[in-house]
Amino acid sequence: MFVVESNPTSVPAIQQAIVSRLLQLADPDVARTAQKFFPEKIVCFGIRAADLRALSREIYDLVKPAWKIDQALDLAGGLLARPELEARSCGLLILSRFHSELNQARLDRIRSWLRKGHLDNWALIDTLSLEVLGPFFRKNPGQLKILEKWAGDRNLYLRRAALVTLVKLSRDRKILGFIFKMVCIAVPVEKSDDLVAKAAGWLLREAGKTDGHSLEKFLLRYGKKLPRITVRYALEKFGPGRKAYFMKITKA
Repeated sequence: MFVVESNPTSVPAIQQAIVSRLLQLADPDVARTAQKFFPEKIVCFGIRAADLRALSREIYDLVKPAWKIDQALDLAGGLLARPELEARSCGLLILSRFHSELNQARLDRIRSWLRKGHLDNWALIDTLSLEVLGPFFRKNPGQLKILEKWAGDRNLYLRRAALVTLVKLSRDRKILGFIFKMVCIAVPVEKSDDLVAKAAGWLLREAGKTDGHSLEKFLLRYGKKLPRITVRYALEKFGPGRKAYFMKITKA
């Protein structure tokens, strides 16, 4: 059970209580397993994803009568300053409950977190993108131009966030053209980075589930300009023969 010793709606008190609870849940075996999924060294308590989500729901139920998004942003910002993966993720999961209150100023604050490297691995960026940003842009497609600016930024964390945010939106045929444009902006081959190139391939694969013919046309036109890992990810759902054909025809 989540317990706050004093002032249960205070951001600092909630943050302290979260860290205390994560310490109680910590499992060294889970932490060792988690490291296998990251090329870089991470710091983590060792918390199972289901337990982390349950904790975030419990905290939200506690604070929702008193909090607006600005308190959630303050909490997330404070937890992102910590080294542990789960503390940072927990802040983002709580923030996701307030996504409908996002606006330009608040998106600028999130952009600054990415610029400063406060979300410095794929897991944190993807949690932010899928849980916080994606639901906002699904309801506000008129704001997608914001992501286009992120995709063209030199900061690779911003570029990955821009692409992954669109993954769940790729079911909407109306924005497939925008998605293909975003991939071209975010992953110029001369500046390719695995963090971004893999996200681009993932997004293309999901777009292909919506309209495989459009994906094929895109790859025929632009495949030679894309990193090979992007093309491989995009083709994951293709049959062996079709996959081999597109890998060959898109080779520069």
